[in-house]
Amino acid sequence: MQGKQRTWIKRALLALGALLLVLLAVAAWLVATFDANRYKGTLVEWVREHKQRTLAIDGPVALSVFPRLEVTLRQVSLSEHRRADEFLRVEEAALAVEVLPLLRQQLVVERIAARGLRLSYTRDAEGRRNIDDLLRPEQPDSPDEPRDRPPPQFDIKSVQLDDVRLRIGDVPAKLRGEVGLHSLSLGRLADRTESPLQLDAQLGLQEPAVEGRLKLDTRLWLDLATGSIDLRGTELNWQGHAFGVRDLDTRLSGTLSYQGQQGAVRAENLQLESRALLGGLRLEPATLTLARFGYEPQAKVLTIEQLALKLKAVRDKQPIDASLQWPRLQVQGQSLSGSALSGELALGGAQPWKASFRSAAPSGNFDELRLPGFEATLASSGSRQLSGTVHAEVGIQPAKAALALEALKVQARLQDPSLKPLAVTLEGRLAGSTQSAQWRLAGALNDNRFHTEGQALFAGTVPTLKASGDFTSLDLNTLLPEPAPAPAAQPAPKAPAAVADTPVDLSPLRQLQGSLSLKAGSLVWRPYELKDARIEATLEGGMLRVSTLAGRIWGGSIAASAFADARAQRVMLKGSGENIDIDAALRDVARKDLMEGRGRITLDLEAAGKSVNEMKSRLAGQAAVQLRDGAIKGINLARTLREAKAALGARQDRQQQARQTEKTDFSELSASFQVAEGVARNRDLDVKSPFLRLGGEGAIDIGRSSIDYLLRASVANTSKGQGGDDLAALRGLTVPVALSGPLQAPAWQVQWSAVAAAAAEAAVKNKLEDKLRDKLGLEAAPPPPAAASSPGGKQDARKAAREQLKEQLLKGLLK
Repeated sequence: MQGKQRTWIKRALLALGALLLVLLAVAAWLVATFDANRYKGTLVEWVREHKQRTLAIDGPVALSVFPRLEVTLRQVSLSEHRRADEFLRVEEAALAVEVLPLLRQQLVVERIAARGLRLSYTRDAEGRRNIDDLLRPEQPDSPDEPRDRPPPQFDIKSVQLDDVRLRIGDVPAKLRGEVGLHSLSLGRLADRTESPLQLDAQLGLQEPAVEGRLKLDTRLWLDLATGSIDLRGTELNWQGHAFGVRDLDTRLSGTLSYQGQQGAVRAENLQLESRALLGGLRLEPATLTLARFGYEPQAKVLTIEQLALKLKAVRDKQPIDASLQWPRLQVQGQSLSGSALSGELALGGAQPWKASFRSAAPSGNFDELRLPGFEATLASSGSRQLSGTVHAEVGIQPAKAALALEALKVQARLQDPSLKPLAVTLEGRLAGSTQSAQWRLAGALNDNRFHTEGQALFAGTVPTLKASGDFTSLDLNTLLPEPAPAPAAQPAPKAPAAVADTPVDLSPLRQLQGSLSLKAGSLVWRPYELKDARIEATLEGGMLRVSTLAGRIWGGSIAASAFADARAQRVMLKGSGENIDIDAALRDVARKDLMEGRGRITLDLEAAGKSVNEMKSRLAGQAAVQLRDGAIKGINLARTLREAKAALGARQDRQQQARQTEKTDFSELSASFQVAEGVARNRDLDVKSPFLRLGGEGAIDIGRSSIDYLLRASVANTSKGQGGDDLAALRGLTVPVALSGPLQAPAWQVQWSAVAAAAAEAAVKNKLEDKLRDKLGLEAAPPPPAAASSPGGKQDARKAAREQLKEQLLKGLLK
């Protein structure tokens, strides 16, 4: 019986062996005769029909079926969905899958390898991605199928990627640029299995600005059931630039983990060391150590153990040291325990100072952590003395990344030899987060008390600021240093020196937007003192609009609006002043002592340019002035004209420099100016006084600070006791007076030669008229009685006689 059993066993083994030989022979025949390249067309057609993409396999296809199914492709490309643009290109890719686990519905990948992979990922403003069609299932899930499917079972023994480049264009995420993988090596990748991971990547993003090299060496652990990822024994290094920080060299080590279902983040034995250049600040280095950190928002747990920050930096060759220690914090729901926070901040160099801060033990709960009794003390040494204290109740909301300073009290004093003493007091509230900031403060700058409130938003392309301030008085002269003394007078150069220019840069207007409302009972800066000052302004898209600029100044009131455009480097000013003391205005604005009087001033001007001189040379617009009871300084025309008899006899022009002791009084003055290319032109000057009438025309070159103007003076009254005999010599004549030269020192020239020539011509003409009248037997018409007492009475009589003479001459010609 046993012999028969052994015989059947032997026969069964032989039969099984024969079957295996046949199967091996069939497999060998299949491998030897199967030509995967014959199915390229079928695969290309399937992709075109089902995915509306174009697949091209320009290289050979290699296939093996046992003991693993392995496919190798070369020179493969895939187009975008319904477009000819390239979505993917790979020089060589290989996928090897074990066959027998497939029978148990398990996916065991022997290896995944790719080289020379080029991939493009895009997402438009509506959220449409260029991979949506690839992720969309061919057939929707049946309603009878359970939705809570178990995670797929997979096991990848190795992954190797070399020379991979990914182009990214994600509009909603504001992500644009290229990510390159020099190499990525991953060991066994399976659920709840630790796998070594090495990554060497190059980032070149334009939005946000990130450029550099990233190296990662860690052990990856996945838990698909909870969606958890652990990076154990991590060593990470970044070298490059990121988010405006230059020369960034950061090294991170420790264990990091993320639990997807709970959104929890944990870290152990974390060490961070960084060197960087941030503007003019160079970190060398900054270190952060953390024994344990845990943040679990669903369970409301926050854990911090042995947090220590040490920072060393240099700015303008001055060392900066900072430190912070927080030994312990444990928050779980409504319960909280922990230790006090403490730290220091010190600045070295010629003017060193040091600040130390601490708080009492924390309180509160997970939603809001409070640090009561926060206190900071500031002290300094050297010639610049800075001291002060800060007290506040600090509130932290971890879930919102928000910080608030309640019951804030600040007292500080600054004494610097180059500045005026400054005392600052503040009380109120400050709050901020990564998205916004708000404040409501009251205090004083020296004796200038104020109240301010507002908010700032950081979510947009540029920050948005909305602020208001109300000052009882704001005397900037008590806060700012004295201006530098004027240089000593130098001998006049032989050739005119080039005028120093000041650049005008409006580009900072592009870095901010928002609105400002400012009120001050008194606003003082240098010579200006504006009472009841009101300023309303908005800033958007690099354009500053000052809709209200009003107050009382120079004995009157002003109301104006202004505009500045950073894109075109252009400014505009439009406004008016009522009852303005022109002497005080010119002294403050132009540093000139040219005129007296009160009245109305209007202007509507604009200019563009990148410097003050360029803006002056491109100034355009119009202006007007109407004054009363004033004087033109620099010359006394009434006295000059009283010397007419001697001047007419000499027949020479008389030039004199403007003298501040001389002036020409007027009762009314009006003039308008048309401004173009930096030159203000006037043609309608009208000045009235008891003895004179003035008209004129000319130009003021604002860019070159020069004037070329011709006044036309005529005598209005020749009464006795006021030099009437001399003024009588100018009856019926216009006296030209030229004003020219630099605005700093213009020269006046009375053109007596022209007056003498006109007087001689008038005298000859009068004599000829008298002789003709005698020949024709005409009598001179007596002046009307009213004319006898008027300055122009004799002129009117002579005009009447001239008309009579013309009439007689015409009659003689017609005979």
